[in-house]
Amino acid sequence: MLNRFGDIQKVVLRLMQGSVEKDVICAYPELKYEALTLELPFFRRQYRFSSLDEMRLIMKGLSKEVRVMFSEVEKLLRLLLISPSSSCTAERSFSSLRRLKSWLRNSMKQERLNSLMVCHTHKDILESVSIESIAQEFIDCSPDRRRDVFGKY
Repeated sequence: MLNRFGDIQKVVLRLMQGSVEKDVICAYPELKYEALTLELPFFRRQYRFSSLDEMRLIMKGLSKEVRVMFSEVEKLLRLLLISPSSSCTAERSFSSLRRLKSWLRNSMKQERLNSLMVCHTHKDILESVSIESIAQEFIDCSPDRRRDVFGKY
């Protein structure tokens, strides 16, 4: 997977050409090789870029009508931007699951386990959330009984 990602990136940045380029592009069935071989060189001549981020900014700045002209280039760029360049995130989440799913939590329902995994995986984002705002939302989005028990937070 990592080699494919690197190869397709080299094709976009013009570091790889010829028959190798065709093999790399044809490995992705969602891309049309013939259309891409016409659009990509034209896109390179019209817009100068040296990285995928620069290419993304150029594509983002184009009008809808112009982007239609480069539909295969846009597909290729989307493919590169959404494809993970490594499997670290997935492996990290499985390691987290192993730590969370201990013998004490074996009776936990799937929905709660999923929520706990999201909280654990994105703990850096969760730390920036205000506890007071969460408590207030918990009280506000409930029947009057909860407000009677907890009062105004």
